[in-house]
Amino acid sequence: MSPERRLTAILCADVVGYSRLVGRDETGTLARLDQARGILRTAIEGQGGRVFNLAGDGLLAEFPSALAAVQAAIAAQDRLGDWAEVQPEDDRMRLRIGVNLGDVVVSGNDLLGDGVNLAARLQEVAVPGGICLSGAVFEQVRSKIETGFADLGPRSMKNIADPVRVYALRIGPEVPWADQKIPPVPAAQPGRAIFDRLRRRFLGALVVVAVLLVINLMTNPTDLWVQWPALGLGIAVLLPVIRHLLWGRPLDAGSK
Repeated sequence: MSPERRLTAILCADVVGYSRLVGRDETGTLARLDQARGILRTAIEGQGGRVFNLAGDGLLAEFPSALAAVQAAIAAQDRLGDWAEVQPEDDRMRLRIGVNLGDVVVSGNDLLGDGVNLAARLQEVAVPGGICLSGAVFEQVRSKIETGFADLGPRSMKNIADPVRVYALRIGPEVPWADQKIPPVPAAQPGRAIFDRLRRRFLGALVVVAVLLVINLMTNPTDLWVQWPALGLGIAVLLPVIRHLLWGRPLDAGSK
């Protein structure tokens, strides 16, 4: 029997610098972790969500809709921010949250699969006290909440096959939005550009030669003259590339 699957919204929350906090004050950190989870659980259940996993210092919850998950995340970070303000700076507990809408596998009371994994990767991208959304979630909520968004562009995620477009919610006074920039698109490699231009020129010339060959065979099949225009076209295709490689002239210089 195939496993049960469903489309659901997943929220993943994780404590920033948990190992450091435990190293400083294990007892106090564990107590604050329980308090933070209580705040999270209240916000989650207030939006109809369900906590299904409490692994380590993290928390995973599912929601009936992407909007409910995002509203819970905003409410949780607002309350967690106020709660953390009264803590000593070195012991202050901040959380990151990621929200994804995706396909999951049901395993008893737990949920598994790429939909859950991506939510976990999204929280790793978020700044302390921040929230990151997948593109699927953004499309569901963009016109339904007043909070602004920062487009962080496509991101490669560990164990996720394709890059994922990530959006951050503009919340929290400590979030350095000026540092949240879309990664630059890698510049095209010169060698690849030359090859693509040469390929297009060659295909165009090949079409012309094929047409001329048909005309030659239809008009005078005993006297093949098509090789001469074919030779001229070949030279026309290769000459700009040769000039570019030898003297650095633009490939289109001859066509202007």
